[in-house]
Amino acid sequence: MTAESPRVTPLPREQWDDRLTRVLATFPGGTEEPMNIFTTLARQPELFRRWLGFGGELLDGRLPGRLRELVILRTAARFDGRYEWAQHIALGRREGITDTEIASLGGELVTTGWAPLELAALLAVDETADDGVIADATWAVLAGHLDEAELVELTMLIAHYLMLATVLRSLRVQLEPAAQRRAAEIPGGPPG
Repeated sequence: MTAESPRVTPLPREQWDDRLTRVLATFPGGTEEPMNIFTTLARQPELFRRWLGFGGELLDGRLPGRLRELVILRTAARFDGRYEWAQHIALGRREGITDTEIASLGGELVTTGWAPLELAALLAVDETADDGVIADATWAVLAGHLDEAELVELTMLIAHYLMLATVLRSLRVQLEPAAQRRAAEIPGGPPG
């Protein structure tokens, strides 16, 4: 994120409700270094509640965890989502994505070394960024590996993180210090 001030400031601790406190307690930083995404979006409590359900469903969906995190990191890179890039480095690592693989997601897409499904999913992100739609050839590869529900989930995952990158950039949601350090460990990625 830029050094510019947030356009919408995070909700101060004294205004947190029970839901927000519970959410923060389950994520990195807890309530000591709360994630600004949550304390900012909580300024619209009903939308925040519904978004938590949707986003949570995508994170616990049917796609394999490694594939999900590859797609999120590539989407963050392609749509200048520095906040999500930094947050998902640790999640990607937990799913077995190496730091070298993460770094490669932040630049020009290297098409070698990926399993066929992984490459197709990464191409789907790039085609969405470049053309606004997944190409038929890429779709055919995806459809050879994923069922219809998983195809819907994959396209929703890309679109959700495109939306999130745009919202967080527009609101100027700031990275927390721990997330800034994580992002600095990996060369490349969206500008900070």
